[in-house]
This record gives sequence, structure tokens and C-alpha cells, in this order.
Amino acid sequence: MDRLRHLSISSALVSLVGLFGMSACSKGDKPAPQVEMPRTVSVGGESDPTALKTFCDKSWEAGAMPFGAGPRLKEPAPAATGTWRWVNFWATWCAPCLEEMPMLGRWRDGLNKEGAAFALELWSVDEDEVKLRQRVQQGLPSTVKWVDGPEALSEFLGKLGLDPDSMLPVHMLVDAKNNLRCVRIGAVHENDYGTVRKLIGR
Repeated sequence: MDRLRHLSISSALVSLVGLFGMSACSKGDKPAPQVEMPRTVSVGGESDPTALKTFCDKSWEAGAMPFGAGPRLKEPAPAATGTWRWVNFWATWCAPCLEEMPMLGRWRDGLNKEGAAFALELWSVDEDEVKLRQRVQQGLPSTVKWVDGPEALSEFLGKLGLDPDSMLPVHMLVDAKNNLRCVRIGAVHENDYGTVRKLIGR
């Protein structure tokens, strides 16, 4: 009887770990790997100092890594805006991507209210134009740019020294001089807002 109870509890724990571990997306039937839980802690909008070192999977000093045009787009790349930009790579089939978008919109609005010139850009890696257009029509917190397929993002990640097979969402923070400053692989969370403020010098 005790053995059955032990097995039942073990099964429940395994199920819970599976539920909480999925915060990144890969296309197809391949299951998303378990990822770390939120890596930052903030109280009242201020980040733990260690968060600045752990938030980015890769970061650069000012001027060290020009963003250029970024990954290839299906349409001509937009000119740099002269503002800090949060470039979010996503897809219609990526549930965590869609779940965090309203929050990204709130971050943009909050930072602009604080006096930061800050823009949100949504770069879709979708291959199905119909599905993409349908999702755009449902409403998103920013305009959408269309990346020339997942392989274009993979190629760009490889050039940055990151895993080309990284799963969505992928976030890139680009400064006002169009230099890449931070790449974050995986979902972001409400308590990361203070860290983003620190990264852009607020």
C-alpha cells in the first residue's frame, strides 16, 4: 500500500515539473526542453543586482556589436529608429510568445511614461502567411515584421555565438545607436521589468 502511495505521489510530481518546465517553443512535434524558472528577482520594480548578470544569455558593451539589419526579412529592413528597441522574435504557434506580448506592450508604455524613448518590435518567424495575417488581425501590441523563415533567425544567432537551434521566444535589446546590447533566450516575466530599466540606464 505504501509503495502504491509513493508511486502515486511521484507521478504527480513528475506531472507538475512537466507543466512548469515549458516556457519555450520549438516548431513541430519535438517537445520543448525544460528550462529554468525566472532568473531574476525584483521588488517594487528594482532588480536584484545579480539579475543584470543573469538576465541576458549574451550581452555586449556599447558599440561592441552592431545590430545592422538583423536577420533577413521578407521585406526591406527598417531603418534604425534612434530609440532603444526591444526586438521580440515569435511565431503564431508559440504559446509563451503570445502570452507575454501584452506584458511587453505594458513595459514599452511604462518606460515611455518614465521618459525613455523605447520601442517594441515584433519579428515573426512564421512560414504560414495566412496564419500570421489572421493573428495580426486579432490585434497585437505593435506592428509586425516578417523574418525570412526560422533559418534566417538561426543563422543570425549563430553569428552572435549563440545556439542556432534556440527556441522561441528570443528577445534582443538594441540601443539608440543600433547596437545589440542583450540577447535573452526564452520567456520573460513581470519581475524582469526592473532589470530592463537598469539595462537601458533608467
